[in-house]
Amino acid sequence: MQPLLDSAARAAVGDAMRRVADAEIRPRFRALADDDIRLKGPGDFVTEADLEAERALIPLLQEVLDVPVVGEEASATDPTLPAVLATGATAWTVDPVDGTANFVAGSEIYAVMVGLVEDGEPVGGWILQPETGLLYEGLQGVGAYVNGTSLSAEVERSRGAEARGEPRRLRAHGAVSFKYASDRVREGLAAAEHELGGFADLRMCAGFDYADLVSQDVGFLIYTRAKPWDHVPGAAIAAEAGFTVGRVDGSGYHPAIEEGAPLLAVRTDRWETVREVLARHLGV
Repeated sequence: MQPLLDSAARAAVGDAMRRVADAEIRPRFRALADDDIRLKGPGDFVTEADLEAERALIPLLQEVLDVPVVGEEASATDPTLPAVLATGATAWTVDPVDGTANFVAGSEIYAVMVGLVEDGEPVGGWILQPETGLLYEGLQGVGAYVNGTSLSAEVERSRGAEARGEPRRLRAHGAVSFKYASDRVREGLAAAEHELGGFADLRMCAGFDYADLVSQDVGFLIYTRAKPWDHVPGAAIAAEAGFTVGRVDGSGYHPAIEEGAPLLAVRTDRWETVREVLARHLGV
Protein backbone atom coordinates (compact mmCIF):
# COMPACT_ATOMS: atom_id res chain seq x y z
CA MET A 1 0.00 0.00 0.00
CA GLN A 2 1.32 3.42 -0.94
CA PRO A 3 1.88 5.69 2.12
CA LEU A 4 -0.68 8.46 2.43
CA LEU A 5 2.05 11.13 2.52
CA ASP A 6 5.41 11.22 0.76
CA SER A 7 8.62 12.13 2.56
CA ALA A 8 8.35 15.84 1.74
CA ALA A 9 4.79 16.00 3.07
CA ARG A 10 5.76 14.16 6.25
CA ALA A 11 8.61 16.59 6.83
CA ALA A 12 6.26 19.52 6.21
CA VAL A 13 4.01 18.39 9.07
CA GLY A 14 6.87 18.34 11.56
CA ASP A 15 8.17 21.67 10.26
CA ALA A 16 4.72 23.27 10.66
CA MET A 17 4.48 22.01 14.24
CA ARG A 18 7.89 23.43 15.14
CA ARG A 19 7.08 26.79 13.53
CA VAL A 20 3.76 27.08 15.35
CA ALA A 21 5.31 26.03 18.66
CA ASP A 22 8.04 28.65 18.30
CA ALA A 23 5.60 31.39 17.28
CA GLU A 24 2.53 30.73 19.43
CA ILE A 25 3.38 28.39 22.30
CA ARG A 26 6.91 28.77 23.60
CA PRO A 27 6.76 32.58 23.91
CA ARG A 28 3.76 32.10 26.25
CA PHE A 29 5.40 29.33 28.30
CA ARG A 30 5.80 30.54 31.89
CA ALA A 31 4.58 33.95 30.69
CA LEU A 32 0.78 33.54 30.76
CA ALA A 33 -1.27 36.41 32.16
CA ASP A 34 -4.30 35.60 34.27
CA ASP A 35 -6.67 36.46 31.43
CA ASP A 36 -4.75 34.10 29.10
CA ILE A 37 -6.09 31.11 31.08
CA ARG A 38 -9.68 29.87 31.19
CA LEU A 39 -11.53 26.73 32.27
CA LYS A 40 -13.58 24.67 29.81
CA GLY A 41 -14.68 22.41 32.67
CA PRO A 42 -13.51 21.33 36.12
CA GLY A 43 -9.72 21.13 35.95
CA ASP A 44 -9.82 21.44 32.14
CA PHE A 45 -7.72 24.46 31.15
CA VAL A 46 -7.51 26.27 27.84
CA THR A 47 -5.02 29.06 27.21
CA GLU A 48 -4.29 31.59 24.50
CA ALA A 49 -1.44 29.30 23.47
CA ASP A 50 -3.91 26.46 22.78
CA LEU A 51 -6.27 28.66 20.80
CA GLU A 52 -3.70 30.54 18.73
CA ALA A 53 -1.61 27.44 18.02
CA GLU A 54 -4.63 25.52 16.74
CA ARG A 55 -5.71 28.43 14.53
CA ALA A 56 -2.21 28.67 13.07
CA LEU A 57 -1.69 24.94 12.58
CA ILE A 58 -4.93 24.03 10.83
CA PRO A 59 -4.27 25.86 7.53
CA LEU A 60 -0.67 24.61 7.46
CA LEU A 61 -1.86 21.01 7.72
CA GLN A 62 -4.45 21.56 5.02
CA GLU A 63 -1.69 22.81 2.73
CA VAL A 64 -0.08 19.37 3.17
CA LEU A 65 -3.32 17.42 2.76
CA ASP A 66 -6.61 19.23 2.22
CA VAL A 67 -8.94 17.19 4.44
CA PRO A 68 -11.08 18.06 7.50
CA VAL A 69 -9.30 18.91 10.75
CA VAL A 70 -10.66 17.83 14.12
CA GLY A 71 -9.03 20.18 16.60
CA GLU A 72 -9.52 19.89 20.34
CA GLU A 73 -10.38 23.55 20.82
CA ALA A 74 -12.60 23.81 17.74
CA SER A 75 -14.42 20.70 18.95
CA ALA A 76 -15.05 22.33 22.32
CA THR A 77 -16.93 25.05 20.42
CA ASP A 78 -18.55 22.70 17.89
CA PRO A 79 -18.99 19.20 19.40
CA THR A 80 -20.18 17.83 16.04
CA LEU A 81 -16.70 18.10 14.49
CA PRO A 82 -15.37 14.70 15.67
CA ALA A 83 -18.27 12.97 13.89
CA VAL A 84 -16.20 13.01 10.68
CA LEU A 85 -13.94 10.37 12.26
CA ALA A 86 -16.81 7.87 12.07
CA THR A 87 -17.50 8.41 8.34
CA GLY A 88 -14.42 6.73 6.88
CA ALA A 89 -13.14 10.08 5.57
CA THR A 90 -9.49 11.03 5.84
CA ALA A 91 -9.01 13.68 8.53
CA TRP A 92 -6.39 15.34 10.69
CA THR A 93 -6.60 15.54 14.48
CA VAL A 94 -4.90 18.33 16.42
CA ASP A 95 -4.11 18.80 20.07
CA PRO A 96 -2.31 22.15 20.03
CA VAL A 97 -1.05 21.95 23.63
CA ASP A 98 -1.41 18.49 25.08
CA GLY A 99 -0.95 18.64 28.83
CA THR A 100 -2.36 22.14 29.19
CA ALA A 101 -2.54 21.84 33.00
CA ASN A 102 1.19 21.09 33.01
CA PHE A 103 1.80 24.04 30.67
CA VAL A 104 -0.16 26.35 32.97
CA ALA A 105 1.86 25.11 35.95
CA GLY A 106 5.12 25.88 34.17
CA SER A 107 6.06 22.23 33.58
CA GLU A 108 7.96 21.29 30.42
CA ILE A 109 5.81 18.14 30.12
CA TYR A 110 3.56 19.36 27.33
CA ALA A 111 3.41 18.52 23.64
CA VAL A 112 1.96 19.42 20.26
CA MET A 113 0.11 16.48 18.71
CA VAL A 114 -1.09 15.87 15.15
CA GLY A 115 -2.79 12.70 13.95
CA LEU A 116 -4.07 11.38 10.65
CA VAL A 117 -7.12 9.12 10.36
CA GLU A 118 -8.14 7.15 7.27
CA ASP A 119 -11.12 4.76 6.99
CA GLY A 120 -11.76 5.24 10.71
CA GLU A 121 -8.27 4.10 11.76
CA PRO A 122 -5.19 6.00 13.00
CA VAL A 123 -2.59 5.90 10.22
CA GLY A 124 -0.28 8.81 11.04
CA GLY A 125 1.02 10.57 14.11
CA TRP A 126 3.40 13.38 15.05
CA ILE A 127 4.29 14.33 18.63
CA LEU A 128 6.50 17.35 19.25
CA GLN A 129 7.87 18.06 22.71
CA PRO A 130 8.76 21.75 22.31
CA GLU A 131 11.00 22.04 25.36
CA THR A 132 13.04 18.90 24.62
CA GLY A 133 13.09 19.39 20.84
CA LEU A 134 12.08 15.76 20.26
CA LEU A 135 9.75 14.95 17.38
CA TYR A 136 8.18 11.48 17.32
CA GLU A 137 6.50 10.50 14.08
CA GLY A 138 4.99 7.48 12.43
CA LEU A 139 3.04 6.77 9.26
CA GLN A 140 1.46 3.49 8.24
CA GLY A 141 3.84 1.58 5.99
CA VAL A 142 6.76 3.93 6.63
CA GLY A 143 7.90 3.26 10.20
CA ALA A 144 8.28 5.18 13.44
CA TYR A 145 11.07 7.60 14.27
CA VAL A 146 12.26 10.09 16.86
CA ASN A 147 14.29 12.91 15.31
CA GLY A 148 15.03 10.59 12.40
CA THR A 149 16.16 7.58 14.46
CA SER A 150 14.16 4.38 14.00
CA LEU A 151 12.07 3.33 17.01
CA SER A 152 11.04 -0.01 15.52
CA ALA A 153 14.68 -1.03 15.15
CA GLU A 154 15.27 -0.52 18.86
CA VAL A 155 12.18 -2.56 19.71
CA GLU A 156 13.45 -5.40 17.51
CA ARG A 157 16.83 -5.26 19.26
CA SER A 158 15.06 -5.51 22.63
CA ARG A 159 13.06 -8.53 21.50
CA GLY A 160 16.20 -10.23 20.26
CA ALA A 161 18.04 -9.55 23.51
CA GLU A 162 15.16 -11.00 25.52
CA ALA A 163 15.07 -14.09 23.30
CA ARG A 164 18.76 -14.61 24.02
CA GLY A 165 18.14 -14.32 27.76
CA GLU A 166 19.92 -11.00 28.10
CA PRO A 167 18.72 -8.44 30.71
CA ARG A 168 15.33 -7.04 29.74
CA ARG A 169 15.31 -3.55 28.25
CA LEU A 170 11.52 -3.31 28.55
CA ARG A 171 10.37 -2.30 32.01
CA ALA A 172 7.67 -4.48 33.48
CA HIS A 173 5.62 -1.75 35.11
CA GLY A 174 2.97 0.23 33.31
CA ALA A 175 1.55 3.72 33.68
CA VAL A 176 -2.12 4.28 34.48
CA SER A 177 -4.47 7.17 35.21
CA PHE A 178 -7.45 6.57 37.48
CA LYS A 179 -8.78 10.11 36.94
CA TYR A 180 -11.72 9.19 34.69
CA ALA A 181 -12.22 5.61 35.93
CA SER A 182 -15.52 4.39 37.32
CA ASP A 183 -15.44 2.74 40.74
CA ARG A 184 -15.72 -0.69 39.09
CA VAL A 185 -12.82 -0.04 36.74
CA ARG A 186 -10.74 1.47 39.54
CA GLU A 187 -11.26 -1.67 41.64
CA GLY A 188 -10.39 -3.96 38.73
CA LEU A 189 -7.21 -2.09 37.91
CA ALA A 190 -6.15 -2.12 41.54
CA ALA A 191 -6.69 -5.89 41.63
CA ALA A 192 -4.56 -6.35 38.49
CA GLU A 193 -1.68 -4.14 39.61
CA HIS A 194 0.42 -6.69 41.49
CA GLU A 195 0.04 -9.30 38.75
CA LEU A 196 1.23 -6.78 36.15
CA GLY A 197 4.31 -5.62 38.05
CA GLY A 198 3.01 -2.35 39.44
CA PHE A 199 1.69 0.92 38.05
CA ALA A 200 3.26 4.35 37.79
CA ASP A 201 1.17 7.48 37.24
CA LEU A 202 0.64 8.77 33.74
CA ARG A 203 2.27 12.14 33.11
CA MET A 204 -1.09 13.78 32.28
CA CYS A 205 0.30 14.46 28.84
CA ALA A 206 -0.31 11.75 26.23
CA GLY A 207 2.50 13.20 24.13
CA PHE A 208 4.97 12.21 26.85
CA ASP A 209 3.18 8.99 27.84
CA TYR A 210 3.31 7.55 24.32
CA ALA A 211 6.91 8.71 23.97
CA ASP A 212 7.74 6.81 27.17
CA LEU A 213 6.05 3.73 25.71
CA VAL A 214 7.73 3.65 22.30
CA SER A 215 11.08 4.47 23.95
CA GLN A 216 10.42 1.46 26.23
CA ASP A 217 10.70 3.50 29.42
CA VAL A 218 7.35 2.06 30.55
CA GLY A 219 5.97 -1.38 29.77
CA PHE A 220 2.40 -0.37 28.93
CA LEU A 221 -0.18 2.42 29.17
CA ILE A 222 -3.78 2.17 30.39
CA TYR A 223 -6.28 4.96 29.77
CA THR A 224 -9.86 5.19 30.97
CA ARG A 225 -10.79 7.97 28.54
CA ALA A 226 -9.89 8.24 24.86
CA LYS A 227 -10.29 11.60 23.15
CA PRO A 228 -9.14 11.25 19.53
CA TRP A 229 -6.66 14.14 19.58
CA ASP A 230 -4.98 12.52 22.60
CA HIS A 231 -4.65 9.03 21.11
CA VAL A 232 -4.61 9.03 17.31
CA PRO A 233 -1.01 10.33 17.11
CA GLY A 234 0.36 7.97 19.74
CA ALA A 235 -1.56 4.97 18.44
CA ALA A 236 -0.24 5.49 14.91
CA ILE A 237 3.36 5.91 16.06
CA ALA A 238 3.10 2.96 18.43
CA ALA A 239 1.71 0.65 15.74
CA GLU A 240 4.64 1.39 13.44
CA ALA A 241 7.12 0.87 16.30
CA GLY A 242 5.82 -2.62 17.16
CA PHE A 243 3.11 -1.92 19.72
CA THR A 244 -0.63 -2.58 19.80
CA VAL A 245 -3.24 -0.09 21.01
CA GLY A 246 -6.75 -1.36 21.67
CA ARG A 247 -9.52 -1.88 24.18
CA VAL A 248 -8.95 -4.52 26.84
CA ASP A 249 -12.19 -6.24 25.76
CA GLY A 250 -10.52 -6.97 22.41
CA SER A 251 -12.59 -4.47 20.42
CA GLY A 252 -9.59 -2.54 19.06
CA TYR A 253 -9.11 1.21 19.00
CA HIS A 254 -11.38 3.37 16.85
CA PRO A 255 -10.91 7.17 17.11
CA ALA A 256 -14.62 7.87 16.76
CA ILE A 257 -15.39 5.89 19.95
CA GLU A 258 -14.38 7.75 23.11
CA GLU A 259 -16.03 5.57 25.75
CA GLY A 260 -15.83 1.86 26.47
CA ALA A 261 -13.43 -0.59 28.07
CA PRO A 262 -10.08 0.91 29.12
CA LEU A 263 -7.55 1.49 26.35
CA LEU A 264 -4.32 -0.50 26.53
CA ALA A 265 -1.08 0.22 24.69
CA VAL A 266 1.67 -2.39 24.97
CA ARG A 267 4.35 -4.06 22.88
CA THR A 268 2.63 -6.41 20.44
CA ASP A 269 4.38 -9.55 21.66
CA ARG A 270 3.07 -8.86 25.18
CA TRP A 271 -0.38 -7.66 24.12
CA GLU A 272 -2.43 -10.76 24.79
CA THR A 273 -0.70 -11.52 28.11
CA VAL A 274 -1.37 -8.06 29.55
CA ARG A 275 -4.82 -7.77 27.99
CA GLU A 276 -5.93 -11.10 29.47
CA VAL A 277 -4.94 -10.08 33.00
CA LEU A 278 -6.79 -6.79 32.72
CA ALA A 279 -9.87 -8.35 31.10
CA ARG A 280 -10.09 -10.97 33.85
CA HIS A 281 -9.91 -8.45 36.68
CA LEU A 282 -12.22 -5.97 34.95
CA GLY A 283 -14.74 -8.61 33.96
CA VAL A 284 -14.85 -7.66 30.27
